[in-house]
Formats: sequence, C-alpha cells, structure tokens
Amino acid sequence: MSAKKVLLAQFDLHNLLYNNVTKDITDAEASKSISSPMNNFKWLAGHMLSAQNHFANLGGVAITVPWQDHFPGGPGAPKSTEHSPMPSLQQIIAKWNELHPQIRKGLENLPEEALAQPVQFQHPIFQFDNTLGGLWAFLNHHQAYTIGQLGVLRRGHNKEAMKYN
Repeated sequence: MSAKKVLLAQFDLHNLLYNNVTKDITDAEASKSISSPMNNFKWLAGHMLSAQNHFANLGGVAITVPWQDHFPGGPGAPKSTEHSPMPSLQQIIAKWNELHPQIRKGLENLPEEALAQPVQFQHPIFQFDNTLGGLWAFLNHHQAYTIGQLGVLRRGHNKEAMKYN
C-alpha cells in the first residue's frame, strides 16, 4: 500500500472516530470542564474542526471554518480579543461533516510524488520530516491524539466508551 493510501486511510478513520466519540454528548456536557485546567469537550471538538484547515491546505481545497477565534492552535496561532458567538457542539459536528468530503477529495487527488516535497512549517516536534507527507502524518497524529482526549472526557461524562464501528 502506498504512503498516500495509508495517510488517507488514517484520515478516513479519524472521520469515523470523530463522529463516534461525539455521539450522544449534549451541548451542556460538551461545555463543561470535568477538571480545571482541562479543555472541555466542545473546545477539543472545535479545535479538531479548526485543524481541518491544514488538511484542506495540503489538498489544495479552499474551505471556511467558522469560529476559528474560539479554537486556536498552538504557539503563534492568531489570538483574537473579539469572539464570534460560540457554536453548539452540534454545529461543530455538522460543519465537520459538511467539510470532510471536500477535504478528502482534495487529499485523494494529491499526487503521490507530492508527499516528498519539502515544506516550510514551524513544527512542534524536533525530529520532523519536513515533507508534505511528514506534515500529513503529524496532522493525522494530532487528530488521533485529540480523539483520545475526547474519549477520556466522554467517559468523564459517564458516557459509554467510544466505539470503533
């Protein structure tokens, strides 16, 4: 299996797991932090949605992710003092599912040889492979890591464990 097919399979898995881990979580539950200073469920789900911008950029797809001001990335991410209205968890999930097919198509159309192209990206991991494929692999890891956090919070809200099917 090619590297692109492996990366795309992980991207597809994260879509399935995002929908599974967010299932049956109410907006009230999603907005409540189970412990300070932990992020709440809604923030993590929104942060994952926000990260879809990176995947869209990789695949050459122009998308708009609303509410970016609520879900900034790591160091150097733009900070805003004026916020848009906070979306509900259901709005975040709906936007995820609206954007996913467009982003996936862009990634699917990405030529395999493009994965070896060097990228200029300020990366949080020291031993980063500065290629498009390396960046895609890191972004996949970021999504998996955040899904794991959502899974823990899900159980913290006394919900059934996330399903893989």
